[in-house]
Order: sequence, then structure tokens, then C-alpha cells
Amino acid sequence: MINSLGILDNFYNKNINFPNKQPSVDNAVSGSMQALDQKSLASAQNVLAYSAVNTALTPSDKQKYVYLINYLTDVPISLNSENKTCAMQLDYLLKSGKLLSKSKNDNSTTLDNLYDMATKKRACDFSSKNLISCTLDILTNPRVVTQTFGDVPEHEKKAILEYLPSDNPVKKDSSLMDVEASATCAAASNEVNFADKYPAEFARWVSKLSGEDKEVYIDLDLKSLSKNPLEAVTILKLLDAQTESFSFDKVRVKINADKNAYIRAKIQEKYWDYGERSIVDVLIQSAIMQAGTQNMYDSLSDTPAGLIEMEKTYVESLIKNKEITSLVYQKIDDDQNLLGYNCSFEKMQKHILDTLNSGDDVIVGYVLTNKTSGKADSPLYNPEVDGAPNKVINGHEITIVDYKQDKNGNVIFICVDTDDDNPKFVEYSADWLLPKLHHAGYPAKIVEKDEKEIMKNVA
Repeated sequence: MINSLGILDNFYNKNINFPNKQPSVDNAVSGSMQALDQKSLASAQNVLAYSAVNTALTPSDKQKYVYLINYLTDVPISLNSENKTCAMQLDYLLKSGKLLSKSKNDNSTTLDNLYDMATKKRACDFSSKNLISCTLDILTNPRVVTQTFGDVPEHEKKAILEYLPSDNPVKKDSSLMDVEASATCAAASNEVNFADKYPAEFARWVSKLSGEDKEVYIDLDLKSLSKNPLEAVTILKLLDAQTESFSFDKVRVKINADKNAYIRAKIQEKYWDYGERSIVDVLIQSAIMQAGTQNMYDSLSDTPAGLIEMEKTYVESLIKNKEITSLVYQKIDDDQNLLGYNCSFEKMQKHILDTLNSGDDVIVGYVLTNKTSGKADSPLYNPEVDGAPNKVINGHEITIVDYKQDKNGNVIFICVDTDDDNPKFVEYSADWLLPKLHHAGYPAKIVEKDEKEIMKNVA
């Protein structure tokens, strides 16, 4: 069940610098990219979310596969692809089972949706090859997902301002397009999980959002929002979901990116720089933001700022089409001071490990206080101005994708951070991360035994 008790609102969604952030240790995680790829391949074959592993191409599949290989021959190797050609990426997806995995919504495969991108007209004259290349980069390596907006050249700004209606705030202040602190960390973290565990559905979203209709439909099980159908309908109304048909147990929901996302996407197509969002990042993150913010998101100014905890859990439920429970772990007062926790760190760790062991990722929101950010230790720190050492000053969403143990048996979480300008894994020890966790989303069945106890503490 989605809970609406998150009180930090946009704290989780700011692009911030963490003074004591532990460094990226991608090499320590994997030893080598070759070893990592082998582990990823084995893992993907065991935990694909929508279907059993299938690596056998039918005659129709072979035709599409060969077509894509030939179609993408002249596509330059992306800086994000780790020197892998499109052919190598397709081969990896085939062997891992991801290429022929199926979307729960329309039974299409990842291959089907990539082929559609190549053979059907794209909106805004997007380059099909560019779209497919970006999609392959993300599907084979979700770590490249980023929330970093690209800059808008001055001559493009002029054209955009002429296009915008008079009531758009950007019309009055073009500097609003210069997004330096992106608020899409929750959306980007959902994108990581989406591509990692639901490749066919991810490719379907890309194909539909970049197609002429610029929209994608989800046949959502009402129980994915709540076991109580009436409560599920209430949630849909609260989030202003675009619904088109209801049955006793299902509802069709329309998802679309905001119209200005296509302006951003075209800018990225022409002026993309390494480390910035790709066309695919722009469209997927916009669609997630639109769904979570009651269709009020504007990609030009990146407003409203971020997703609150309830909204983030809602879109996670949409993507996974299963009930996600968001547990709030921290006690925070109205003045944003961290007072304590609603359960033990051991229980938090168990929730995360049980979910990872079930084959899913965990999207978490963590916060930093004056003390844990290092600010309280600065000579410039002034409690009267900056607040108490336990005052929450900012926060972030990341995706936990795996874990390991050190020689002493201590747990280390392997994470993807879409805001660290580094398309590699980052490691956080449990001792470092757990005290900072405000909330995390889990499949409801994994945490249902502890949910009531934690919710009592929250209340």
C-alpha cells in the first residue's frame, strides 16, 4: 500500500554535493568488467521479472534481429557503451534472456520494440538509430542513466521562447532553462530499476513515447496499488491518473511525457555531451515525473521539483505492476530535525537483503543532517543560522542493486547513483547508509509482517 506520510517533500530530489560521500569503487565491486558482465549475465538469466529466460530466436525473431544488426552497422560506438558495438549489445541481451523477455502489458518482446523503433516513424523526426543506440546502452548497462540536464545553446533558447505560450514562467525568465540542480533523482532511480529488471516494458515505453502518438498505455492490476479496490481507485484519483477503462480488477492508464520534454530531447539529440541525459533519459524521466506530479511537470524548468515519497512509490507500482510498500524509517519533526527511527537498523538491512535476494532492486531515499553531511564540523557552521546538528538539510534517491560482505561479514550495498557524474557502481557500507535511510520501497509481500509495527511508530 502506498503511504502518504513522507514529510520531507523535495529534500530527496535535489542535486547536491555530499562532503562525506564514500568514493566510487567500481573496480572493487567487480574486479573487472569482464567478471562483472559474467555475473550480470548469470543474474539476468535468473531474475528476469516478466518471463522465463528465452534465448531461442523464432524465424520472425531472426528476421528482426538480422535487420537490426544491419541497420545499426554504421552507428558510432557511444561513450556510454564501454566500447561495445550495437551488435555486441544485442548479443549480450540475447544471451542474457533480456532481448526475448516479454512485456506484461502487450506480450511484446524487447526485440519487437527495438524493431518498431527502427521501422516506424518517430515523433519530432527523432533519429531511430540514436534512440535504439541509447536504449541499448541503458539496457546493457543501467548505470549510465543520469539525471544531469544538458545545456541549451543561446540560439536554441530564442526559438524555444518564441514557441512557448505567454503564461509559461520560462517565457519571462529564460534562465529557468539552465537547470543545474536536477530534481529527477527519484525518476532516474526508477528508470535504473525499470531498465534493469523490466527490459521489454522499458523498450516499449521508449518506442511508444518516441512514436507519433507520444503515449503509452498500461493495463494495471488494481491490487498493484492496494489490496482494497476502492482504495486503489482513490489513489488513482488522488494522483490524477489518466484512466480510460476500468474492470473489477484492472484499469488502463495512459502515460505520456510533458510536451516540453520533446524540446529537451531534441536539444540532447543535437548537442549531447558525455555525462548528460540521453534522449531516452529525457523521455522516460519526464513520463515518470508526469505520472507522479499529477501531469504538472515541465521539463524546461524541471518543475515542480521532484517526487515526494508517495508519488515515487506510485510510479514504482505502475512500472512493476505489483504492490509496493514504502516504509518510512526515520522520525522527523516539523522543523526537519531527525529524532530517531521507527525500527532497528538490523530490520532495515533485512528488508533490503530479502528484496535483493528475491531478484529485485531497492529504491531508497536517504537524508543528510548538518552532522552527517560534515557541515556541523565546519568552522563556518552556526547553529543559530544552520539549525541543530541533527537538522535535515538535504537528501537523495538511489538504487541498491546488489550487496556483498567484507572479510568481517559486514554488509556493503552496491548502488547506482544517477547524480554522481560516474556511470559506475558505488559502494556504501550498511553502517554508513542505514542511519541515513528515510524510506525505501519493497514488494508488499516481503515487508508485510513488519509494516504494521513500523506504521504504528510513524503515527
